[in-house]
Amino acid sequence: MVQPQHIRKPEFNERYYICRCTEGYSSNFSITAKYSKQVNKELLSNALHSLIKKNSWLTHNYFRTEDVHGSLTRGKNYEVRVLDSIKFSDVVTFRNINTYNEEIAEEVNRNMVPMDTQLPLWRIIVFHESSGDQLLCIYVDHSNYDGLAVVQFHKDLTQELANAEEKFIEEIFSYQRDFEYLPKTIMPAAEIITDLYIPSYFKIIRHYLEKYVPFLAKFTNWITSIFTRKTKFTPNLGIQPLFHTKKPVERNLETKFKFLNFTPDQVVKITKFCRSQGITLTSYFNVLFLKTLEETVFKAVDPSLEFSTSSLIAVNGRRYYSEDIKNFRYGTMICGDQVILPPVKDATSSMKYFHQKMVENIKSKVSFKLVGMYNHMNCWEFFKRKIGKIGGRFTLTISNLGKVENSNSECKLEKMYFCSNSGVVYNFLLNMTTTPNNELTVVVGYIPEFDEYELDGTNIMQLFFDKLQLEFLQYCQA
Repeated sequence: MVQPQHIRKPEFNERYYICRCTEGYSSNFSITAKYSKQVNKELLSNALHSLIKKNSWLTHNYFRTEDVHGSLTRGKNYEVRVLDSIKFSDVVTFRNINTYNEEIAEEVNRNMVPMDTQLPLWRIIVFHESSGDQLLCIYVDHSNYDGLAVVQFHKDLTQELANAEEKFIEEIFSYQRDFEYLPKTIMPAAEIITDLYIPSYFKIIRHYLEKYVPFLAKFTNWITSIFTRKTKFTPNLGIQPLFHTKKPVERNLETKFKFLNFTPDQVVKITKFCRSQGITLTSYFNVLFLKTLEETVFKAVDPSLEFSTSSLIAVNGRRYYSEDIKNFRYGTMICGDQVILPPVKDATSSMKYFHQKMVENIKSKVSFKLVGMYNHMNCWEFFKRKIGKIGGRFTLTISNLGKVENSNSECKLEKMYFCSNSGVVYNFLLNMTTTPNNELTVVVGYIPEFDEYELDGTNIMQLFFDKLQLEFLQYCQA
């Protein structure tokens, strides 16, 4: 039986993700990698056993303590607990496939990683391709892992595989057997080990004004909008509304994927252009993605309108702190910085503005403070209000995990695919990973609704992707 020191209450960000998981608003996200060394169940079980002894974060799950709906307690009827046991056969599967492609990624996306069960919040699938190649997929619930945490999971696992014995271990974790390797107390939530998420009193007061005195909040918002400095990048949302379709938001966890690959030479050319303009790859890819949407998808959805766009940029909170926090490599320590743009007229100018806003948001930490407001919200009610409404999804969320370095020379990372779920929050997703050899893989995700649209008799997503890869490759050479 798990002792009290290895049990705690969930914090506000964890409770947000408890809502997303238990209410079916999101499924999982995954990073699938090709290793230079192939694995079997003997090597993999041995490596996982060793890794779990070094990192108890991999033994956590959330358990319901009261039989009441989460909306009544805002998720406080759960606790975080170290598991009793983890068996290899419960968390790892081996699967033979023809090739790892978008259809396989879509199948993985449908898998839930359930809470309130004696299993961890991660799973592994080892894919054996008919060519003889092998890929290892780690998929997780977002409550305990962000993109960089799963990258670290792969790096730590390859480190263990480099030294693993050919010895099968079915029970890769046992609370009683491995008790000596556990910390004295259960690891704390990532959101409380820094001051990153603490909102200002002004934010808290404003939240309660919007909740209890909405007319006053609307008035102050109107006053603020009058005195906010406007530029050519300030959209007139009355004329150029934020992009939306006419279909209400529904709780459909299906996400479609498209893989785009860029060679090291192509990445060098794009990077050279970005440096010459004082921008990052994130700004380059985000703006060209929006530009291509405007030229294809937006016209198919509603040719009578010019749409503005809302982008959400994933920002790593570990960047602000000393090495001990930067090395808190698991957990969820990210937020999304929002940038709203009018229609793209000059892509380079839009990239520079996008980059400027991104840098300002990162410096101010404003979006992390907004995440801290989850402590004052009922996330169950927040998500419930989204269902059945027109609009409300971000046009695009972009997550650039950067260049991933190998953890050892024996078992290296050769290819990576980062796939995430659109849930009820996003229309499109753009996930980027660069392997140690400088090869960039972009995974585009989108809600299935967009496959229903046509432009001049041609499927709009086919047109979009044909144009998108050319845009990414050619714009830097224009």
